[in-house]
Amino acid sequence: MKIGVLNSLYPPYHRGGAEVVTSILVSDLEKLGHEVFVITTSPEKSYSENNIYYLKSKYYHLNKMPLPLRLFWQINNLFNFQKRNQVKKIINQRKPDLIITNNLMGLGLKLPRLFKKQKIKQIHIIHDIQLLHPSGLMFYQQEKIIDSPLAKKYQQLTKDLMGSPEVIICPSNWLLELHQRRGFFPVSRTKVIPNPIKTNHSVDTSNRDKNSFLAVGLVSKAKGSDILIEAFNKLPELKLTIVGDGDYLMEAKKIAHQNITFLGRLENNQIQELMLKSSALIVPSLCYENSPTVIYEAIGSKLPAIGSNLAGIAELINEYGGLLFKPGDADDLIQKIQYFTDNYERLSQDFPKKPLPPDNYAAEIISLTKNTR
Repeated sequence: MKIGVLNSLYPPYHRGGAEVVTSILVSDLEKLGHEVFVITTSPEKSYSENNIYYLKSKYYHLNKMPLPLRLFWQINNLFNFQKRNQVKKIINQRKPDLIITNNLMGLGLKLPRLFKKQKIKQIHIIHDIQLLHPSGLMFYQQEKIIDSPLAKKYQQLTKDLMGSPEVIICPSNWLLELHQRRGFFPVSRTKVIPNPIKTNHSVDTSNRDKNSFLAVGLVSKAKGSDILIEAFNKLPELKLTIVGDGDYLMEAKKIAHQNITFLGRLENNQIQELMLKSSALIVPSLCYENSPTVIYEAIGSKLPAIGSNLAGIAELINEYGGLLFKPGDADDLIQKIQYFTDNYERLSQDFPKKPLPPDNYAAEIISLTKNTR
């Protein structure tokens, strides 16, 4: 089968979990024998290589734009005729049997109608709330942001432009229901499928240090990094390793005590090594996460997780085990960490409550194209 895969970003231009999932999906589809090409964006110039089409866009640097320009860009993105025509040209050349779309920021929301007009089956994978709010983000105690009058008008536009693709896939029940409650995808076939995360096949936990904890991801107040540092500053007997960079990194280094180590960005194999040496992963985000990649990786490494009681974080921890704390509450986080260390042997042995599902993400997606309209 000829398959086109679209996502806002793709290596070497990548930032988060959606790009990881898309890369794995493409690789696995190719292993299944499908002919796959990718359409994505580049911050520098339009070019193509190795069946990947990079279309020039300002999306990669969008967060660096002044707010008025960012809003103008967002409106233009909804009706981006230039990108539509560029994609149409590629589609006409490659003639795919199936299109799998992910995030469409930077590529435009005119595309679903294009695929429908050309009678190409479309599967859409939801990774965040970009269709509910242009920022794609919602934070703890700011939940009304997606129900404001402007957000509702934005949703009317995105709902109309997206329509109802044949199949909608989401890694979390929470995110799927959030869209459905607002009237999205009324006649689409929907399916919750966990993200396709490659895990350690042989896990040796004998080198784990009961007093060592790990945090991986963006170093930002929005991700709860300040709460995390506040907690470990009050737990000098415990060690915390933080992997990642972000806008809060310099300030974080200034206020962190000596028991906290910053390693910057690391390759995935280096992170997995740290997971096999740490006692628990901590995910303190204040952001409503869909289904964090790092928690899947922790589950695959049999590394217990302590996370904010929010959205996809809570959904995964409730399903596989771990501890939840009140978002933004350093004292509650401290209590959960102390409870974890006091009960380390039992909690570690009981984690995960069940194994991750078989790694057949791509095959399961392809199977959903059967018997669709």
